[in-house]
This record gives sequence, C-alpha cells and structure tokens, in this order.
Amino acid sequence: MNNELSTFNSEKVTNKLRSILSEHKGMVLDESILSKIDVICGNIEAELKKEGIETAMLFKDAEQSKKLKNFEERRQQERRKNDNITDVIGIGLCLLDKELKIIWANKTICNWLDLKESPIGSCCHDIYHCSEVGTKNCPAMNVFQGGSGRIIETWITTKEKRRMCVQHVATPITDERGDINNVLMLTIDATESEKIVHRLLLLQKLGEAMQGTLHLDKLLHLILTCVTSGYAFGFNRAMLFLINKEHDVLNGKLAVGPSSPEEANQIWQDISSKYTSLKDILDELDHSYNIDTPFNTMTKLMVFSLSDGREVVASCVRKKKPIIVKDAANDPRVTEEFRNTLGANQFVCVPLITKDEPKGVIVADNIYTGEPITEDLVNTLTMFAGQAALAIENAETYKRLADKMNQLTETQHKLIRSEKLAIIGSMASHVAHEIRNPLVNIGGFAKSLSRFKFTDQKIKANIDIILDEVKRLEIILNNITDFSKPPIPEKINVQICEIMENTCTLMENYLQERYVNLYKEFEPDIPQVLTDPTQIKQVFLNILMNAVESMPNGGDLTVKITTVNKSIKIDIIDTGKGMTKDALKNIFEPFFTTKPHGTGVGMAVSLKIIEDHGGNINAESEWGKGTTMSLTLPTN
Repeated sequence: MNNELSTFNSEKVTNKLRSILSEHKGMVLDESILSKIDVICGNIEAELKKEGIETAMLFKDAEQSKKLKNFEERRQQERRKNDNITDVIGIGLCLLDKELKIIWANKTICNWLDLKESPIGSCCHDIYHCSEVGTKNCPAMNVFQGGSGRIIETWITTKEKRRMCVQHVATPITDERGDINNVLMLTIDATESEKIVHRLLLLQKLGEAMQGTLHLDKLLHLILTCVTSGYAFGFNRAMLFLINKEHDVLNGKLAVGPSSPEEANQIWQDISSKYTSLKDILDELDHSYNIDTPFNTMTKLMVFSLSDGREVVASCVRKKKPIIVKDAANDPRVTEEFRNTLGANQFVCVPLITKDEPKGVIVADNIYTGEPITEDLVNTLTMFAGQAALAIENAETYKRLADKMNQLTETQHKLIRSEKLAIIGSMASHVAHEIRNPLVNIGGFAKSLSRFKFTDQKIKANIDIILDEVKRLEIILNNITDFSKPPIPEKINVQICEIMENTCTLMENYLQERYVNLYKEFEPDIPQVLTDPTQIKQVFLNILMNAVESMPNGGDLTVKITTVNKSIKIDIIDTGKGMTKDALKNIFEPFFTTKPHGTGVGMAVSLKIIEDHGGNINAESEWGKGTTMSLTLPTN
C-alpha cells in the first residue's frame, strides 16, 4: 500500500454539485437534474467505500498507527473543510436515517428554517413542518421504499423573515452492499422560479379578464386595479393616458389610488378584510368607484403634447420603451410641472403598445410605501401593458361597431317610420278626400235647417249636435291632411328662445284657466339655428298642449333651453299624470292617442318636423310623476 493515504476530493465533488445547481438556477428541477445529482452522490459513495477499506487495512498493521493518526487528522480537516463548503454552497443539506431522523445537517438549512437548536435526532417532518409524512408523497420515504426521487414544493419563512419557496429532493445513499441506509435531502431555493411561474399565471388570468371586458370605462378601471392590487403588481397608485390622434396629445383618462397615507392604509385594510384573492376583487369590480377622487380629477386634467420632448410620458410613448425614474427631483426627463403634479420622486412609465403602434402609457408609483421599483417587476408590467393595449383596442373597436349598429338601427327605424307615414298618409289623404265632400253637404244642409224655427226643441238640439260633430270632423280632416302632406320647411336663421317665448305668450290665458304655473329657464347666448319658425312653433304648441292636458287639476310646467354638444336642447317638463310604459313606447306612432277626442297625429307630425330639421325628440315619463319631452336641434 502507498505511504500517502488517499482521500477523495470532497471540494471538487461539491463544486461539481454546486455547478449543476447553478446551471439550473431559476428552473424547476426535472429528471435530468436528479440524474446528475445521483451520479455525484454515487462518486461520493465510492470514495467513502475506498476510505473505509484503506482505514481497515491500516488498523491491521500496528506499524501504521502513526500514519493512521495522521490520516485521522487529515480526515477531520477534510470534514471541516467539507462542512464549510456545504454551508456556502447555497442549498440546504440534511442526512436522514431509515426512521427519518436527522443525523447530519448543514448550517444553510438551519438558517433557512430558523432552527434555535441542533436538528440532529429530530424527525425531518418536525423541522420542515411537512404534512406529507407517512404518505406516498414523502420524498424520503419513497426513496427508502425503493422508489425514485420525488420533488415536493413548500413555502418557508427564513431567519431574516423572508418568504421563500423551496423544493425538497431526496437522493439515496447506499453502503458497499448496495443497501439504502441513508437519504440525502437537498433543499433548493426556488423562489425566483416560483415568482416567474406566478407572474406568468398572473398575466394569463389578467389577460383573460381584460379580453372579456368590452366596456371601455370598465376596462380602464380593471387595468389600473390590476396595477395597484396587492394580489397583482401592488403599486400604490396608477394613472392611464391615451393618445388623441386628432390633436396629437396624451389625455389623462383615469387614475386609481389613494390621495393620502391615511386613505391608503384604510383602503388596504378594507381590501384585505373583504377580499382573499384577485379574482374576488375583479368579480366585484365597480368601475364607478374612486371616480371623483382628487387624484383621478387631477389626472383627467393632464394633457401632454406628443411633440413635446421634455415630458417623460411623451418620451415613453415615442420611444415605445418603459422608463424608470428613480430620482425625479434630479432627472432631466421629468419637468417640474409633472413632478409637482405627481408628487412622487420614484415612478415608472410603461407604454401601451399594440401592433407596434402606441396607444398610451401607464404611470405607477409607490409614493406611500416607498417600495423600490425593480427591473423584473417592470418587465412583467410591460408584458401586461401589451395585453392591456390589445384589450383597449378591442374595446374601442367594439364601441365603434356598436355606434355604427346604433346608427344603422336608428336609420332603419326612421326608414320604416317614413314608409309607414307615407303609406298611412296616402291612405289618409284618400279617405279625407272621400269624406270631405259628403261632410260639406251634411254641414250645408244642417246650417240650412238651423235657420228654421221648429216647435219641437229636440229637433233644434239634434241639428246643433250635427253641426258640432261636422266641425269636429273638419278639424280631424284638416289634421289628417296636414299629416299626409306636411309642408316643405322654409328654413331661416332664427332664435329658438324667441319662438318659445311667442308660443308661451299665445298660451298664457289657457295656462291660467288650467291653473298651470309656467317656469322658463333659458341659457344666455343661445346661438341661432336654421329652422322653419312656423313648423317649430307648431311642434312647441303640440307638446305644450299635451303637457297642459296631462294636468287637469293644475301643476307646474317648466321649459329649459340649453346648448349641449353643438346642439340646442329644449326640455318641456310637466308634473302631470305621466304615461304608462306601453303609451310611452307608442307615443310617436300615427293615430295612437290616450285622449278621448284625440286624433293621434300631433306627436307623429312633430317628430317628422324635428327629424326634417336634423334633430330628435326623446320622451321620458313615469306614471303618476309627470313627463319630460326633450327636443334637440343642431346649431348652424
């Protein structure tokens, strides 16, 4: 035997193990990695067997006692050296016997598990707080029973109070006969890989939630809720800006977040007590919440020119890359105006990009917690922003399609109504012509008879009834004639308020007789409109008469004239008996009336006149609470 006793190079073997683990850092362990670890452990076993044989030979030779002593010293040094290496290798190591008791553990696992006393002699599940003991999922028990190494994943709280995701891997240690006497348990920090998996799953869930939301306002609120929710990205506040291509600017659309530290603490406490997951928050999301906060109001007032190279948000959109600002006070990319408005010294701008075209930008900060904004978080937020941009584009496309569909539906209704009016008008004209001639004769003979004096008063009463009914029929025929052949409007520039004033003056006595109080609210500087004043006056008379007739016991009649979105709006509000849903639905149908002696053509004619002027009439009513008729006419 050689004088120099051989010992296996544990440092070399351990470095090799560390190399493999470093190579697969951030990855979930698979069978390939386990196989490599098995090979290394096999080499360790072989060297241990070799040492055992050499030690036995030394004991047989008394003359080698001195060498044996030197060997033991070197062996102890090697063990101490090996312990030092296993402590800094970056993984937890633990040797178990068949009873799953710990016979050796390195310092790493003791620190990770925050063990106050030595774990030697304790059962593994007592220090790992593992619930898999005694089940087929226990990796150590599975190895002792001849099975393959199994991986289980748990979360632990380290000595530094850091939450860590760890994976436990069991590897068999065999003796010279090949029997498994021990199991080496490797505990590997998989926190980063778990974070990656968590973020990918989070992006998937958020993407599904956004793609299923086509209401733009609700979608924008959902996006910022995801950015600020502690179950998602966890920023304190977030703002969203969208590009206005017509004016080449970024407009502030929405902001979500508290306006003070006290409000922040209250909101976070409420959320943590009310919701247990992001799904709970999204399921009960109310996009009207947080709309009137100072932070949101401030954001909606913010407008930035895309051609202004000084603004960080405009720069983020132009460059199509996220910008992390860590010191806004000294960062030349941040203007004083933006810095003072935002109030945060550290924030991130992430562009909303879809099909390589920018749509806007998200600005987020941690103004209250002061949490640092990391590159990894920004990278994940950027991927989320891409999904958000696509969802916004889908919602905008859906809104445009919905508007087009509404326009087509309205146009279809107008065409159907026009065709119906034309058919009914033609029929009414024919009927009116056929009735008018005999009606004139009846009226003429009745007037002739009324000049005679009859001794029987009943005959005189009957003749008067005939004359009254002839007059009523003539009025109906005149209304039908107006309906069937409405005159072509002769439009001139007029002041709507003056037409309404004249109409109200005509009705002044009638209103007093019916005990109706008239209130007029005219906005100053109402612009002129191109209308036929005679036709518009007829519309006002029809609607005002209907309003008064709905208040047989008197009431209040209010007339409001305002300008809204390049249109003039006339609201005629009464406190009458109102209309049922069926009556409201058919109010503009020709010959539909709720009056005992009505013809049912007044509102149909009024609607046609207003539509011929490019406007519209909308009716709102509730039975027993009155009616509001709203007319709109376009300004010049």
